[in-house]
Parts: sequence; structure tokens; C-alpha cells
Amino acid sequence: MYPFFTQDFIKIWSSFFAQNKACFKFNFITPIQFIKTKIPFLYFNIGRNITNGLYYELHNKFIDYKKKVLLIYDVISYQRESGNTIFDKVGVKKISQYRGYLTRIDKYSSFDDFFLDHYSSSSRMKIRKNERKLKTNFRIKYNVVHKQIDRTDYDNIMDKLFELIEERFTDLKLDNDIVNKKEYYRELFFPMIKNGTAIIHFICNNNIPIAISLSFLSNDTLFYAVNTFDTAYRRYNLGHLSIMNILKWCFENDKKVLDYSKGTYEYKLRWANETYCFENHIIYDKSSLKCKMLTLWIIYYFKFKQFLRVKNINETYVKFKFLIANLFSKNKRANEKYELKDFNDDIEDDDYDIIGLDTLNDTIKSFINDLLYSKPQPITNVTVYWNKNTEVYVLIANGISKQITFKH
Repeated sequence: MYPFFTQDFIKIWSSFFAQNKACFKFNFITPIQFIKTKIPFLYFNIGRNITNGLYYELHNKFIDYKKKVLLIYDVISYQRESGNTIFDKVGVKKISQYRGYLTRIDKYSSFDDFFLDHYSSSSRMKIRKNERKLKTNFRIKYNVVHKQIDRTDYDNIMDKLFELIEERFTDLKLDNDIVNKKEYYRELFFPMIKNGTAIIHFICNNNIPIAISLSFLSNDTLFYAVNTFDTAYRRYNLGHLSIMNILKWCFENDKKVLDYSKGTYEYKLRWANETYCFENHIIYDKSSLKCKMLTLWIIYYFKFKQFLRVKNINETYVKFKFLIANLFSKNKRANEKYELKDFNDDIEDDDYDIIGLDTLNDTIKSFINDLLYSKPQPITNVTVYWNKNTEVYVLIANGISKQITFKH
């Protein structure tokens, strides 16, 4: 079953974004369903522009295309050719929008086979080294949630997901659409995981998620949809380790494609072995002048949006949205000032208290993780002292002796 045509997806998306308006099916086009807009003749696909790609088929023996313009967002041709059938009275216009990336794995017998072919020996060694350091320093476990999960456990994972996304994008000073739609994603993924059309992969340290990936599933494809990681572990390249783990799952479960969807990011460029194009398709009644005029207007609209993307106006807009949304909020982490240097003194018991690792703030946790990356060893080797008089933190481990002073 294709995930974006399931009843769970249709019902939940409609309840959040279409106010439960009626869904329309047409005999001349399947399997997509549509929502009627306030603009005469115009319909758009259920899911609009927040699916991970759609396909459709046209059937020329039906006539319910008359007096209609159907706008279909994010059509991807590699799943199935869409809109290539030529009808005398039905027009199809295709507008390129975004580049997509995927890893096609069906020609490889195993992950190791793919890994050996796709990466140079130095790149493989670096990825393996990061994983080895992560497992040496922390109590790491790779987890998968598919088909069976308790609602409370699910909500805890989603709470952590949104927390990590907010922290990461606050650091980047960017607005994030996932956080803005978090209740939609919370309601969507639970039933889709239960029915097998979605999955969660996550990496845990001491049973706490530090990297989380939500994906949709079809019979042969995993659609990489929502992902994030704890920035305190940034040196370990958790994003790459997550993809490596997901690819292994794909090989073990007979998937042919890992689709990273739209957007150009460094990790996609490194793991993908194929690119494709997201297109918006307009299906219209060629015998209607009004339908043809409306189609022309839509084409100009999307071409103008593409022009703005080429000029990076969209990135400026995202930064502006973040600035407005956080105009009166205080990002404590961004404003923290501190000094890190070697510690060469003795620890006097009367001046120092030992601080539990679980009680430390994110900045000190990040320092510890970075130090352990350079000097790999179990984090249980680390002792953190706090000087009650000078408010200085001291980090001690094998080969590590540092002090952190926060400036007020």
C-alpha cells in the first residue's frame, strides 16, 4: 500500500488542513483524491505539498474531467510514470519544483556490498570510526518501532523528537515547519506505524533518544520524512549513522529504495546514488477556455516561486519568520559566554562538589561529548566538579583535565 493513499493519511490530513471538507474521486484519474477550492473549477490533491511524492494514472474512457483543473503537488516519476498518456481533451502541464535524492539498493546483495561500492576506503573508515567512538563513549542502542507500540511510549518519543528539532533549529536561527505542524505529525504517525506504513528508527544513549528518524513505507520504498539529532553529539555525525542504520534495515526487509525526498543537504549528497525531480502537475479540460486560463495563471505562479528559490529568497523568508517568532524570546544557549582551558590545580574537597552527569546543562554536556570524541573512553570515567567559591566547573577523566568558567 502506498502510504499517502491510505485512509489513515487521508482522514488525518483532511481533519488538520481541509476542515474535514468532502474528498472528491474522479474516474478519469486514480488513485489520488482531491479537495475543491474556493476558486471555480480548481481542485488540489489531498496531502497538498506535505507528502513525500505522488503518482497517478489517467483513464480516457471517462468524461468527468470536464470543467475541472486539478493541481497535483510533488509528483515523482521514478515511482511510476504520471501524466504521459495523451488525451485529445485533457491537458497535462508539468512544472519542475525541487530536486529529490534517493539511494537505489536493489542492485546490491547487502549493505556491505553497497558501502564498499559507494564510498572510498577513507570515507568508510571515517564513518566506522565515528560509530566506534560513539559506542565506546556511551551506552548506545539502535531501536526500531514498527507495527507495535504503546501510545504512552510513542508520545514520549514524539515529545523528544520535537524537543530536539526545536533546539537544533533555534541554534541555526531558522524557522521549522515540522514544529509548526507537530500535532499533525503526532496524530498521523501513530496509526500509520500500527498499520505498517510508517516506522521510527532511533539511536539511544542510556535509553534516551539522541537521534530520531520518522519514515513512511510502501511495498518497496522507505520515504525518509522527519529526522533530527541531539546537537550535543554533533561531532559523531549522528545523521550519517542514522542513515547507515536505516539502510541496513532496508536490506534486511527487502526494500529497493531509500528516498530522502526534496531538498539539497550534505548527507543526501553523500548517501544518494540517484536524483530525480519533484513536479507539480496541472490536469485540465482543454475544451474549456476558463480552465485553460486558470492553468496558465497557475503555471506563472509556480514559475515565479521557482525564480524566488533560485534567488534564495525562500531562505531569507525562513530566517525572517524565525526572527519575528522569537523577537521577544531569550535564547539562553545562544547568549552564553564561557571560557574553556586546561585545569592544572589540585581538587580541594572543601571547595568542590561532585555534580551528577544527568544534572548538567546542555553546554557542559556538549563539552564533555567533544572531549570524549578526542579521548575516547566510557563517559562513566568522567567526573565533574563544581567550585562553590569561583563557580568554575572542572572536568576530569583519563587524559582530560579541563575547567569551564561561565561569564555573567
